[in-house]
Amino acid sequence: MKNRKSFRGIFTDNRGSALIEFAILAPALIGMMMGIMYVGLQMMSYNSLRSISSDIARYTLVEYQKDNKITRTQIRDQAIAIAQNAPYVLDADDLSVEVTTPGTDIPGTSKFTATITYTPYNPVAFMGIDDPTMVETRSFYVGA
Repeated sequence: MKNRKSFRGIFTDNRGSALIEFAILAPALIGMMMGIMYVGLQMMSYNSLRSISSDIARYTLVEYQKDNKITRTQIRDQAIAIAQNAPYVLDADDLSVEVTTPGTDIPGTSKFTATITYTPYNPVAFMGIDDPTMVETRSFYVGA
């Protein structure tokens, strides 16, 4: 008789139910939090690339207005310096900048095209999600 009461107590006891529910839901909650962080880091990196491309276009235009004809290499080096310093602080190992001078369609100008490629930190790589590669391309014209 005593043995039967102990079995009945196991099925009616709910003291550990919160722990079991948390153990079931915790991986999903942690995964969602990591996903939100992942999306936030990607958005921050993309906005950084857009701002860097604007900064190097502005830098080039100002230098040309001062009659300082800078080269593609100087523009590239300035873009890398801007990207590595505050407020962007991008990792130089994952950053690539290419500046080209395609032909221009506006007489009396020179056209530059800057392509910035960056692979941001991936906090969910352990889940099998590949590292994204972001590319920002911007063309700008300067007086020849």
